[in-house]
Amino acid sequence: MDYSRFYTPPAIADLLIKQLNIKEPASVIDICCGSCNLLFAAKKRWDNINLFGVDIIKHCLPGVNFKVSDGRKYAIKNKYQYSLILANPPFDFVRKKREYEKLFFELKCNKFEYETSRLENEMLLANLMLLNDDGILLIIMPSTFIESEKNESMRKYLARHYYVHKIIKLPKETFGPAKIKAYALILRKTKNIKKSTSIFHVQYLDRKFYISKVSKLSHEIIRKGIWYQEGFNFFKNSNYDIKRGNISSQMFSNNGIPVLHTAKLQDNWVPSIRYIINKPQGYIYAEAGDIVISRIGKSAGQWCVHNGQKIIISDCLYRLKDPDNIIAKNIQGKKYDFLIKGVATQYITSNDFINWYQSLVN
Repeated sequence: MDYSRFYTPPAIADLLIKQLNIKEPASVIDICCGSCNLLFAAKKRWDNINLFGVDIIKHCLPGVNFKVSDGRKYAIKNKYQYSLILANPPFDFVRKKREYEKLFFELKCNKFEYETSRLENEMLLANLMLLNDDGILLIIMPSTFIESEKNESMRKYLARHYYVHKIIKLPKETFGPAKIKAYALILRKTKNIKKSTSIFHVQYLDRKFYISKVSKLSHEIIRKGIWYQEGFNFFKNSNYDIKRGNISSQMFSNNGIPVLHTAKLQDNWVPSIRYIINKPQGYIYAEAGDIVISRIGKSAGQWCVHNGQKIIISDCLYRLKDPDNIIAKNIQGKKYDFLIKGVATQYITSNDFINWYQSLVN
């Protein structure tokens, strides 16, 4: 399935534009404008606004000042020029990593190293590059950006340099039968605003979309990279020692130091064994009695108790310390049956597994 070609429905676009608490801007831009539904929703709210659209495919849409270009290239040439930006970037892998190196310049200036192979993440950086001081960005991102541990460092960076005003969870019906899980973010380019972030959910009922405010997350929680309600509940109440491995499959070799890695879905699941040549610093390992959990792929949620010697684990696994064997006793004979996340590849977070465990205990 091509996840890069799902456009924002007009009804969702209208709902999101109404969540912008700003005065009428002079102009608005969308550098991956597609159907231009976000731009048209802005025009419905502010009749005198000038619309600017950028896309790699030429469009002829009424009232839109259009330019054919890759949005990343456009952003690099037009930095800090816009006070309102709208975006629903393609959810896809980049063809070439760091093809537009200048997108990462401001991150480097702030001593932040960021590696990504996702196009939507690069488009996020491009949109942020276009913002002027106190400017607003409304952007739709996949649920993995909001919920996954892999993007936690980027969420922390954004919380330090931007005000995360609203996080809006979109329903699975947003993009039709594809059932893509996504959020909308509203960010303001300003530092040191110690205000809470409002959390909204959009529901699809009787063929209509409805938005409602469900909670707030404090400035301190947002700065920790916890951007969704389930994650907040887990970190507030949990003392569990659970860590994700940090050895990627790109490091594997035919022989050497053994590493536990995920395996196919099966009864009595156990991890597979892979190898690396050199033992890296700061590696995560499992010891006898630890619970090992598959976090990604078809076996996501499968678990077992490690009965062997101390061994390194890959980034496809979690290691959960269980020194008194209490957790293992409570989940013995039970299979993970919580919702599996993911757009193209299914996965669970450490929060998901602990929340599942707590549901069994409670």
